[in-house]
Amino acid sequence: MKDGSTPRRPHLAAALNAMAVVATLLSVGYVWAKNTQDRLLHSAAPEFCHAKLHGVALIREAFTRPDTLVMFGSSELIPDVPMKGVDFFSDLPTGFSVFPVGKAGTTALSVLQKLGGAGEVLTGKKVVLSLSPSFFQTETVDAKYFEGNSSKLQTKELLWSDEFSQGLKSAAAKQILAYPRAYEGDWVLGFTLRRVASGGWVDRVMLSLIEPYAYVDRAIGRMQDHVEATAALLEVPQETTKSKKIAKGKRILNWDELFLSAEQSSKALANRTKRKPLKASRRIGEGDSLFVGRMKKAQEWRDFELVLRLIKEAGAYPLVISMPVHADVLEAQGVSKKGWMEYGRELKALTAKYEAPLIYLEDHERDAIFFVDHADHIGSKGWWYYNKAMDDFFHNRPGFLPVASQATLLR
Repeated sequence: MKDGSTPRRPHLAAALNAMAVVATLLSVGYVWAKNTQDRLLHSAAPEFCHAKLHGVALIREAFTRPDTLVMFGSSELIPDVPMKGVDFFSDLPTGFSVFPVGKAGTTALSVLQKLGGAGEVLTGKKVVLSLSPSFFQTETVDAKYFEGNSSKLQTKELLWSDEFSQGLKSAAAKQILAYPRAYEGDWVLGFTLRRVASGGWVDRVMLSLIEPYAYVDRAIGRMQDHVEATAALLEVPQETTKSKKIAKGKRILNWDELFLSAEQSSKALANRTKRKPLKASRRIGEGDSLFVGRMKKAQEWRDFELVLRLIKEAGAYPLVISMPVHADVLEAQGVSKKGWMEYGRELKALTAKYEAPLIYLEDHERDAIFFVDHADHIGSKGWWYYNKAMDDFFHNRPGFLPVASQATLLR
C-alpha cells in the first residue's frame, strides 16, 4: 500500500480462524470419545467388533484400567459356554474383569501387532496369553488367518514406537512382509515395513525423511479409531453397561464348588453332543517323526518368541496358558505320547528363556470333557482352570502356577 501500512489479509485471518475452530472441535471430540470409552469399556469386553480387534484405542484403554485384565487368544474366546472368562468376571466378583482380544485365526503375529499398538501403556501391566497348540503343529501360518486379523494402524504404531528395540521391530517387519495383503494400498506402511526390515543407515535416513508425514498419518488413523471405538460402544445395548461396582471385590469365590459345577456342565454337554470316535489313519508311533519335525519348524514359535520379546522390552508381566493337545486326535494320526510331549518341552524352554510364567494343562490331554469339540475350544471345565489361574495371577497369589494339580484334590 502507498501509505506504507500493513496490507490487510482477510483470507489468511479466515483460514486461521477456521483452523482454530477445527482444532477446538477435534479436541472436544477427542475428550468426549475418551470419556465415553472410559465409561463404557466394560460393555465392550464381550464384543468382538472391528474397533476392538483392529484398533488401538480400546486395547490401550483396557490396559490403563486397574480393574481390567487383558487376555489375548483365538477362537476359544468365542463359543458361549458356562464359566467363559469374560462372563465369569463380568461383575468383577474379585475386583477385576477380563477384557478378551482375539477371534478365530488370531495367531502370535497378530497378537504382536495388538500389543505393539498399545506401546508405552504396557509398562508394568499384566497380560494373559492363551495358546492353541494346533497353531504350533503346522510349519506355516495360513495367510488368511493373519491377513484377516492384521491391522495397519497397530503395525504402524509398533514400527514407529520408541518403546521397542530396532532388532525387534526389524524381525517383526520381516515376518509381516510375507503377507502383502496386510499392507497393500498403504504406501506409508509398505515403505516403513521395507525400511525397518532392512535396517541399514540409508533406510534410517529415508525413514527420518518421511517421519513427519508418517506422524500425521498415524494421528489421522488414531482419530478415526477413536470415532469407531466410541460408535461401537454406543451401539452396545444399555442393559449390558450397568454399573458393576456393587459386587466389586466383595465376594469370596468357592473354587471347589465352582469346579464341580463346571465339571457337571461339561459332562452334560458331552452327553448331548456325543462325539464320534476318530478313525485311525496310522498305527500309534508311525506319525511321530512327521509331527515332531513339523512342530519344531512351525513359524508360530518364531512369532510367539517375538511376542515374549516385546512384552519383556515393554516391562510388562505375562501369564502364558496353553491348552493341552488332543490325545485322541493325535493318536488317530499315529502320534504317540512320546511324540506330542515335544510340544510341551519346546513351550517350557521358550517361556523359561523369557522368564514368563507358564501353565500348561497337559494333565488333560485325555480329558474328554475339557474341550467342547476336537478343535481348540475349551468348555466349562477348561474355563475353570483358566479363571482360577487368572484370578490368582491378578491378585499376585503365591503358588498360582500349580493350578492344574488342584483337580486331583477336588475329585
